[in-house]
Amino acid sequence: MAGFLYRQLAKASNNGSVRPGQAISVKVDLALTHDGSGPAVLKLLKQGGRTPADSSRVVVTLDHCFPAPTVKDREFHREIDEFAGRHNIILFKNGEGVLHQVVAEEESLWPGMIIVGADGHVSTSGAFGAIALSLEPAPFVEAVVEGWHRMSVPEQVVISIDGHIDPRIMARDVALHVAREYGKSLRGKAVLLTGGTIDAMNISQKMSLCNFLPETGAATALVLPQGEQEPVDIHLSAEDLEPMLAIPGLPLAIDRAGSCAGKKITAAIAGGCSSGRLDDMQVIAGVLAKNEVHPDVTFIITPASRSVLGSMDRMDLSAVLRNSGAVILPPGCGPCPGNHFGVLSDGDVAITTTVRNTPGRIGAAGARIYLASPLTVALSAVHGAITVAEQQPNHPSG
Repeated sequence: MAGFLYRQLAKASNNGSVRPGQAISVKVDLALTHDGSGPAVLKLLKQGGRTPADSSRVVVTLDHCFPAPTVKDREFHREIDEFAGRHNIILFKNGEGVLHQVVAEEESLWPGMIIVGADGHVSTSGAFGAIALSLEPAPFVEAVVEGWHRMSVPEQVVISIDGHIDPRIMARDVALHVAREYGKSLRGKAVLLTGGTIDAMNISQKMSLCNFLPETGAATALVLPQGEQEPVDIHLSAEDLEPMLAIPGLPLAIDRAGSCAGKKITAAIAGGCSSGRLDDMQVIAGVLAKNEVHPDVTFIITPASRSVLGSMDRMDLSAVLRNSGAVILPPGCGPCPGNHFGVLSDGDVAITTTVRNTPGRIGAAGARIYLASPLTVALSAVHGAITVAEQQPNHPSG
């Protein structure tokens, strides 16, 4: 097969061509982990006395538990620091930010490169056209040690989105819409995104879109490089998109945000790898510049990186957010993994931009978590209830 994905997998596996279902081994260009999965990875490496291949480029960030909330976390931080120093591993250990944002800022990413990561959202790098695959710790260690990853070629699904997006619709809404309408059909497949709407998105928006789609069970998600032509499987019109949210509970259920309008909340969370980039902070600050956070709501904001936070400070966005009642945390994952910094209790009702709302994800299993866009989260934080932006009239089509 001659499409972009299959050409790149054929090249990475030293094959003339590949087909869906074929077993191949691909050369790994970049391997990623963090202090969430890192302890399991390090244990496997040390148990076998194994070390990364000379060709392996391995990046580790301290972002899930930084600054360390427990003695055990701090012990791991020191252990991985020593191991990284001995084995040429790149370690971001001083609050640089969340893995996927730091990689985008600090590493060279290109269309068709092969990335493996011991994390469920490495396909964020698909915004650059990279083929990024999420692995459990054991196969991740094998890939790092060997420099190659054994895999089955996934079937691809090409989604084309065209048309003008209303200003109240964010990339997160697009991802939620795709997950709602086509989630079951994407499981185990590689999602390729294309079309005029996608081409018009900036890299921040593309990252937000690729970041969430693995929640459908997709093998990966990536933006098709401009100029690449693929037969389209799913056509979407941007004019049909609305603000969306994921409803608490299992399985993942997604609906129009308006269906839950008026539902009272006690917490709002924005930032991290999903929606912690400067564009997102500007949207949130645009809401909070004229409104204070509702007195019954705790609004936690986590910039995705030190660079993002620095830009926020220079643009006075940080002051706007703090003066309106929001709490800005150090760059990183923030409350999303449920380790520290803003965990929820039983009885909390939260609306967040985080990646997952399974019971217990951000603390107590009795907390109810809605997933939405930064705009919907910010509006809800100031109203004390789920609130949807009003539709903008008379926008141009295109």
